[in-house]
Amino acid sequence: MDTMLKRIENSFFGEPGKYLAAIFLAVLFLLGLSHWISSFRMGNIPMSIADWPKEKQYCMVLKEAITEKKIPYFISEPVQQTDMFLGLPETMVSPQIVLLKWLTPGEFECFNMALFYTLGFAGCLLIRRRFRLNLLAFTALFLLFNFNGYTVSRMGVGHTQWFSVFLLPCFVLLVFDLETGKNGLKTALQLSLLFFFMLLQGGFHVYVWCVFFLLVYMLTDFKKWKNILLALGISAALSAFRLLPAIVAFAGKNNAGSKGYPSLITLLSAMMIPRDVNFQLYQGAFGWFEYNLFTDITGFAFIALFCILPGILWARAKNTESGPALSKIAPKGLYLTMLVLLFFTFDRFYGVFSFVPFFNSQSAALRMVIIPFVFAVVLAASRFSDFTKSVKNGAAKALFSAGVLLMAGSLIEHAELWKIKRLETLMPPSALLNLSLSIVERDAPVYKTAVLSGYLISLVALLIVVILLIIQGTKKTRI
Repeated sequence: MDTMLKRIENSFFGEPGKYLAAIFLAVLFLLGLSHWISSFRMGNIPMSIADWPKEKQYCMVLKEAITEKKIPYFISEPVQQTDMFLGLPETMVSPQIVLLKWLTPGEFECFNMALFYTLGFAGCLLIRRRFRLNLLAFTALFLLFNFNGYTVSRMGVGHTQWFSVFLLPCFVLLVFDLETGKNGLKTALQLSLLFFFMLLQGGFHVYVWCVFFLLVYMLTDFKKWKNILLALGISAALSAFRLLPAIVAFAGKNNAGSKGYPSLITLLSAMMIPRDVNFQLYQGAFGWFEYNLFTDITGFAFIALFCILPGILWARAKNTESGPALSKIAPKGLYLTMLVLLFFTFDRFYGVFSFVPFFNSQSAALRMVIIPFVFAVVLAASRFSDFTKSVKNGAAKALFSAGVLLMAGSLIEHAELWKIKRLETLMPPSALLNLSLSIVERDAPVYKTAVLSGYLISLVALLIVVILLIIQGTKKTRI
C-alpha cells in the first residue's frame, strides 16, 4: 500500500508513470467532456435567450444552403448590419456544417462544443509534453483553461464563435516556437494554418486578437519581425475567403466604439468573486458575462505566484528563465506584449484603433483579455511544475494538492451557475431576431466577385502552404 501511495505521489509531483498518467488524463478528459455535454443539454437547447437566437439563425441559413444546394450570398433580413451572409466573418463555413443536414441547431452546437473541447485538451497535452508538466500542474492548467469564468459564461449565453478560444494552447506553443528561435518558416506556416482554421469556425474575433498580439510582440522584440510578418502575410492570403467579403459587406458601416473594464478593481473582482448572470456592474456597459474571468482566489494566487511575481523579479534581475522548462525563453517580449494587451482591455484605450480596418470591429475590447490570460496560465503551470518537482516536504505537498482541489471545486461550482438550463430560467427570451430568415438572391457583382476571388486566393494559398510544410517535414526527416 505504501509503495502504491508513493507511486501516486511521484506521479503528481514528479515524472508520472506512463500508464498511471494515461489513466488519469483519460479520466480528466472524460469528466470535462461530460460537464460540457451536460451544460449543452446534449443538444436540447431552446436557443431563446441572449445570443442563442442569432446562432440559430446562422444554423438555419446554413441548413437551407446545404439541403437546397444554394450559395447563401444574401439573407432576407440584415444581421449585424448586413444582409451579405458570406460577408459575416463570424459565421461558420467549416466542413462540419454538412452535419446540419441531419442535426438540429442545438445538436450541432453540442457536437461543436465536444469537438473544440477535445481540440483544447489536445493542445493542453502538447503543452504538458513541451514543458514536462507533472500531473498536479497539468490539472491546474486544465481547470483554469477550461472552466474559467470567461469561457463558461460565454458558452452559456451562446457566443459559439468563442469555440476558437479552445485553439489558443496551440497559438501559445507556436509563439513559444518563435521565442525559442525554432524553424521560422515552419512556425509561420503553422500559425497561418491555425488562423485559417479559426476563421473557418467563425472565430474572427479570436483571430483579430491573435494578430494584434503578434504585432505588439514584434514591436517589443523586433528581432522576430521577419517570421511574424511572414506568418501574417501568409495568413492574409489564407484568410482572403473571409476578409474580402467582409470588406465589401461592412464598407461605410459605423463602429459603435469599444468599451472595456472600468478599472483594475473590476478586473480583479471578476477573477476572484463568483457572480451569476443577475449581477449588474455599476455603470457597466455590458452584462456580467462580458466581464467574467472567474478563477477563484486559489486560481488568482496560482497566476500571481507563478507568473506575475516571477515576471516582476525577472524585470528587476534577469533576462532569462532559470527553470528548466522555460530556460530557452527570454520573457521580455512576452511579458510586455501581455501587459500591452491587458492595458487595451480597459475602458476607452482601445478606441485609438477606431479607424484601423478589422481592429475597429471589436465593440468590446475587454474580450481580448483571454489572450494574456492563457499565456499567464501556461507560464504559471510550467513554473508550478518545476517548483513542485523540487518539493520534498509532505505537508507542503498536501497544501499544494489541497489548493488545486479547492480550485477545482470553486471553478466547477461557478460553472454550474452558467449552464444553459439555469440561464434559461433567469434571462428573458430574446425578441430581437427573426428566426424565419431565408436565403434570397440579389444582384451584387462586386460582393460576389469578392466572395469567389477570396475563396480562390485562399485555396491556392492553402495548397502552397501544405506543399511547403511537406517540404519542411522532408528536410527534417533527411537531417
